[in-house]
Amino acid sequence: MKEIKIIALHLAYGGVEKAICNMANMFIEQYPVEIICVYKMPLSPAYQLDKRVKIRYLSNVIPNKNDFFEAVHSKNLIRLIKEGMKSLRILHIKKKAIINLARELHDCIIITTRNEDTVVFNKYGHSDTYRIAQLHHDHCYDKKLVHDFRHHYNNFDLFVLLCEQLCEETKSIMKGYNQHTKCVVVPNFIENLPVEDYNKEELVVAVGRLHKVKGFMRMLQMFRQIHAIMPNWKLHIIGDGDEYEVLKAEIHEHDMGGYVQLLGRMDEREISEEMKKASLYLMTSFSEGFPFVLLEAMSHHLPIVAFDVRVGPRSIIDESCGVLVPDGNETLFQSACVSLMQDEKRREIMGEKAYEKASYYTRNNVSSMWFSLLEKGN
Repeated sequence: MKEIKIIALHLAYGGVEKAICNMANMFIEQYPVEIICVYKMPLSPAYQLDKRVKIRYLSNVIPNKNDFFEAVHSKNLIRLIKEGMKSLRILHIKKKAIINLARELHDCIIITTRNEDTVVFNKYGHSDTYRIAQLHHDHCYDKKLVHDFRHHYNNFDLFVLLCEQLCEETKSIMKGYNQHTKCVVVPNFIENLPVEDYNKEELVVAVGRLHKVKGFMRMLQMFRQIHAIMPNWKLHIIGDGDEYEVLKAEIHEHDMGGYVQLLGRMDEREISEEMKKASLYLMTSFSEGFPFVLLEAMSHHLPIVAFDVRVGPRSIIDESCGVLVPDGNETLFQSACVSLMQDEKRREIMGEKAYEKASYYTRNNVSSMWFSLLEKGN
């Protein structure tokens, strides 16, 4: 039985990291599994891992991305040079570590979770390994990704995409360039469906990395308008990131502190408790892949209101369990929220449908897809 090696950037909080931990917990039932991380972040692994899963860290350095951006904003030349040099040194360590790892691994199943690592393993990996690539976000027809799919994936046996749309688009991109790599669909999954009593409140919840791509600023701006119509409703945003201070300032400037809270980073149990109380989930991202958090929200009987971005939410949500709003139509988004807030019965019905839909994306249902793929690598 070949050992599975999952290549990860780190195991701190994040959707990709949670997916990696879920996969490892599933694979360990039939295969030996090792997660190999480039970085060892504080408080990681952030998600529960089976004790049988091995973890290896390739370096002790930690990315200085936040420090670098702070140096840019500070306009302190000495600090900027210092952080810039440190960033280059960390990137060099990372690249060298991944190349050495690709040269080291033999006779195993390799699963890469980032494009840059896939490119390295495609070039330096060995032919006695069974190589599986994953993409956890929308390719958006990015020129570099398109080029890599065509020219730097040809030694990979499988390319696992999260939904049919991404899979069909990737097949089309590769056509005529890469005849070896097979594109397949395997969605993210949740470990178990919660079975518990709910005491729903007039509360809206959103979870995610506080980054511009997640659209939390437009969420705040819209919720200010929504609150004027539905003054008893509150919004809780869970997550941390480089936009924390900007969002905090927006809340303060518009005196929203009485009904909007930035709760910061939370663990799985704490997020679950917030979702149990909530009555509505919002997603305002500008770009998504296959939003893990939507499955979690739906498993807690939460109807969803989300912008219908290019890919992602539409793979999970339909009119029975949520509302997909044309991306950028903030007036319609606000109206959809208010309509659901005003109709408790409709929310209950949609919440039940959301729970039913989430039940498809459980480990039991998805495991058969994965294990049939892994059998081909032995």
